[in-house]
Amino acid sequence: MRSLKSFFSPSDEKAILEAIREAESRTSGEIRVRVERKAGKDPMAVAHQAFDALGMRNIELRHGVLFLVATEDRSFVILGDAGIHAKVPRGFWNKVRDVVIKHFRKKAFAKGLVEGIKLAGEQLATFFPHQAADVNELPDAISYADEK
Repeated sequence: MRSLKSFFSPSDEKAILEAIREAESRTSGEIRVRVERKAGKDPMAVAHQAFDALGMRNIELRHGVLFLVATEDRSFVILGDAGIHAKVPRGFWNKVRDVVIKHFRKKAFAKGLVEGIKLAGEQLATFFPHQAADVNELPDAISYADEK
């Protein structure tokens, strides 16, 4: 069985990480990407588990956003914590989801994530702008479920 890390090429992974760093350079919010093999019948439950496992509920302002991709199920979830949900306009996550899925349908997975991260980052920057004293509370890394 191939490692999940092989889902993205090195250049795709670099583009995703650059999108995260760029977005986070304008906001105190945190963005993570998680790659799973399967999310089963309840991808949102898997996203919540990953959110907790990645320590995203520990972010001080509760303004983390998780992009979860299940490669074999071909499912995708965007999960934002309570702090960002209280601020973004109704239907915002649908707009982000639609942009990501548009690219996913063309098998442009990295491009979809990059565009979705940019949109989420814009909203995070609007409501949670970067402050001089901000610290990066979580690593800027893609989390692969099969890595320890």
